Amino acid sequence: MISVIYKKEMLELIRDKKTLVFMILLPLLIFPALFGALAVFASHSIKQEQTRTLTYVVTGATEQNPVISKLAEQTDFKLYQGDLPDDIASLIRHGKIDFWLDISQEYTGEMAGNHQSQWQLYYNNASGVNSAKYRVERIVADINTQLTETKLIALGLDAENISGVLTPIKLINKDIAEEKESLGSKLGGLVAYILLPLCLLGAIYPAVDIAAGEKERGTLESLLITPSTRLDLVMGKFLTVFTASFISAFSALFSLAFWSFVFAQGFAIDIIAKIVGTLGLFDLTLALMMMLPLVMSVSALVLCISIYAKNFKEAQNFMAPLSFLIFVPLIAAMMPGIELNWQWAFVPVSNVALAIKEILKGQGDTILLFTVWSSQLVAAVALIAFATFWFKRESVLFRT
Repeated sequence: MISVIYKKEMLELIRDKKTLVFMILLPLLIFPALFGALAVFASHSIKQEQTRTLTYVVTGATEQNPVISKLAEQTDFKLYQGDLPDDIASLIRHGKIDFWLDISQEYTGEMAGNHQSQWQLYYNNASGVNSAKYRVERIVADINTQLTETKLIALGLDAENISGVLTPIKLINKDIAEEKESLGSKLGGLVAYILLPLCLLGAIYPAVDIAAGEKERGTLESLLITPSTRLDLVMGKFLTVFTASFISAFSALFSLAFWSFVFAQGFAIDIIAKIVGTLGLFDLTLALMMMLPLVMSVSALVLCISIYAKNFKEAQNFMAPLSFLIFVPLIAAMMPGIELNWQWAFVPVSNVALAIKEILKGQGDTILLFTVWSSQLVAAVALIAFATFWFKRESVLFRT
């Protein structure tokens, strides 16, 4: 009887266009298109800001000041040619210039006496994307290096010993982590952060429709008088929600692998090609298998809530806080220094995210991973049992 109910629910689900959008279209096409467009737009915006021509004003400097010639050499810097008002900062506020560099009036004497000269850099960073500060800091850093070398030579230091005085110790970093381990550590949490919310999204709408929706449509009573047991009914509905949730996760995984391959091959993006070649499809598939018990738990949980709800609207209101149950543990698992161990192995959601990270790193402990998988499976069975118990209570099914 479970198979009959399952087929009936799946047919009704497939006939609903909204379900197809949530199960397949969103994770397969819409989300990758949105994320891809956002990444391209962000990359273009950053590049445009870093290369655009900056208009500037310098005050207090003589022609002999090295900053004058240094700024003039930059092809992406342009000196403001208009009349300067008393309030030069107003030019920045009105967008006529990008920065104003005010040089100390005592610069020549300060340099002669080996004193520090303090300059004022004015800019507007209200938009959060003004690169004037960083680009001017690089120029001033170059001037500082040149002046320091000149002063050291004037003090009698040989030119070949300057680097030993300026930087007595040079630290050369040697990362012994393998490429797969490094990438897996960075991307493991991100993969879980993408897949798990999609599992929840794929489960919510079918669960609301086949439980609270049937209450609202008045078709639940006719289903209850069939020869099927309550367990058969719950399992048929649960398998329907689980299928929808799993298809959403699988579609997201397939889309992630497919579009990464397309971008890597078609657009010759080195970073994506490196990720795809290092991690591989097998690791991503194993990560999906690790999520199966969690998908079962999520499916059973949303089904319990939908069974309790009086109607479609109330079920949707109850579903809203569930996102916190997914995102908060995911964020905890992505924090630096958090690794999968015996304590984290029993923390719901976080344990799966950490296990996926270990799988992609290629360092997963078999016993620990099996413990995570088993603990989530036990939780899923417990939630399915609770859903069955919930479904047997007339006071729950026919709440008014």
